[in-house]
Amino acid sequence: MTRAGTVFVGDVALDEYFTAESWPALGDKAWLDPLPAVVGGMIANAASVHAALGAPTRFLTTMNDGAISQRLLSDLETGGVDTGLCLVDNELADSRCLIFLSGGQHVVLTPRIGDQRFELDAERFQVLSAARSLYSSIGDLRRLRHGALTPLEILRALRASGTRIVLDLDVADLEPGDLELIGTVDLLFVNRIGFDRLRAGRSASDCAGALIAGGLSHLVVTRDADGCIVYSAGAPTATPISVAGIAADVVDVTGAGDAFCSAFLFALDRTADAGLAALFANGAGARATEAHGARSGVAGVGDVIRYLEVAGVDTAALNLALTTAPSATSTPDSH
Repeated sequence: MTRAGTVFVGDVALDEYFTAESWPALGDKAWLDPLPAVVGGMIANAASVHAALGAPTRFLTTMNDGAISQRLLSDLETGGVDTGLCLVDNELADSRCLIFLSGGQHVVLTPRIGDQRFELDAERFQVLSAARSLYSSIGDLRRLRHGALTPLEILRALRASGTRIVLDLDVADLEPGDLELIGTVDLLFVNRIGFDRLRAGRSASDCAGALIAGGLSHLVVTRDADGCIVYSAGAPTATPISVAGIAADVVDVTGAGDAFCSAFLFALDRTADAGLAALFANGAGARATEAHGARSGVAGVGDVIRYLEVAGVDTAALNLALTTAPSATSTPDSH
């Protein structure tokens, strides 16, 4: 059996940007300079990167059918993302995100849009069951519904069907029941803040070992400019893969994590080599910080490889693997 493509389940938003010379303390005041609004959204960003790299990509969210929503979906379609699975709920507000840039970092505030749920009918559930991967965030996984099934039951059923669950845990802002959801995941991304929370006092090796024992194939810890660390099933957790970071001329870090995760998934599917995937993802993430807007990570394979070469990275093995590997349009079912 072969499985084609990844379904990205989650948010798409209109990102409204502001810059501040310094970030104010609580109770203080500050002037902001507005920047042009751009299309963003954590999961939509990742989907756009995935599609630009040449992989079949579908997107599922629930939103109203107003002008802003149509703009957001049109942008995804223009970038090669199939939005035919998306759902409509006109009780929801427009999807917006307020992003404040200051001191080389960002603060992101997301207005609540209402009781957003991803109600999967039989057709959509079948699409997810036949996909190579489902990519989402922890908050979006909580919104999954299918008949009387809970999110946990849905994810267990999807994984049992052969779908790989890919989760960008980001800062690991966990709620009760989330650890059970994480237990269904095959490929887990988390940044250093989230990994510290996830460790809960344990050593990095012990935490990674426990997650892998629970069914995880790869745990990828992103570390901003310091690169990333990859723990994999079948490899000692005491000696994970470590890939150094790339010095970038940072303009906006908003979409860097999304670019990293999606590029890693793409390269892992093409090469089955976590080390090469991490190298490629580091380049994609660093490159994304050098331009304004969450979609700055959208690029072709050649663009990322050239960026790595300019940064002085040896790309011979990566270039060979990504240009000679079988097409990303269909990958064998490894479950």
